[in-house]
Amino acid sequence: MKLLPKMMLWIFGVLCLLVLIAGGVIVGIDSYQYRQNQKLIEQFSPNQQASKTLVVFFSRSGNTEVMARRIAQLTGADVLPLQSTRNQIGVVGWLQALQDARNTDADITPNKVDLTAYDTVYIGSPVWLYSPAPQVYQFAKNHDFSGKKVILFNSMNSKFEQRFIDDFKRIVEQNGGKFHKHLYVIRGRMGQQMSSAEFLQEVEKLIQ
Repeated sequence: MKLLPKMMLWIFGVLCLLVLIAGGVIVGIDSYQYRQNQKLIEQFSPNQQASKTLVVFFSRSGNTEVMARRIAQLTGADVLPLQSTRNQIGVVGWLQALQDARNTDADITPNKVDLTAYDTVYIGSPVWLYSPAPQVYQFAKNHDFSGKKVILFNSMNSKFEQRFIDDFKRIVEQNGGKFHKHLYVIRGRMGQQMSSAEFLQEVEKLIQ
């Protein structure tokens, strides 16, 4: 009987170690993606012409930013990055992303912008636990979309659940907008993801 508590402690210790190792691997891949994405992002030039289209995005490891900037390049859109005090790259940010995944409230900067000049607004984020990141829900709640077409776009490793997309659509429509469609690219599980070139090709197919 005395061996049972010791065995349980040993099993618990092994499980904790495995979780730490898995978390370290995920964060390592996350950080590598971030560095690679920054090289891609530097290649995109901002739009210099007046535009009726705006691309708004929140991105943690850079995948969604690459997607956003390619969409903006293809559509001649202006770009608005959303910043957040949480969910940054690294262990803490990764844990916060898991904690925040099903929320629709978030601290974002800018909190509110003038959308008067735009008739089409793309809003994008990664997908966390099958739901768009809370930063884009917050942006949608903060803005009047009257007379505007709104397009949600996401990058993700595996899948999303339609109920969360419907929640986003409901917020847009409650704020006067027309939810036009949902665009997304599934990159694949960590360690088995498509290359950056393949990712950009998939984005281009969405905008054709």
